[in-house]
Amino acid sequence: MAATTVNQRLAGFQQVKEQTETGAADRIAQNSMLSELPGAAFAFLTLAYIVLSFVSL
Repeated sequence: MAATTVNQRLAGFQQVKEQTETGAADRIAQNSMLSELPGAAFAFLTLAYIVLSFVSL
């Protein structure tokens, strides 16, 4: 009975490991997207400032 429990735990560990490998690529993509957000926000605010400056002339 103890051997069955150990085998079930190892099988569960392998399944979790396989899931995290596919999740790792997703995590990297999400981190890349999150690291781009401050630059995108800055670009949007800069463009809005320029456009509104020309509108106020």
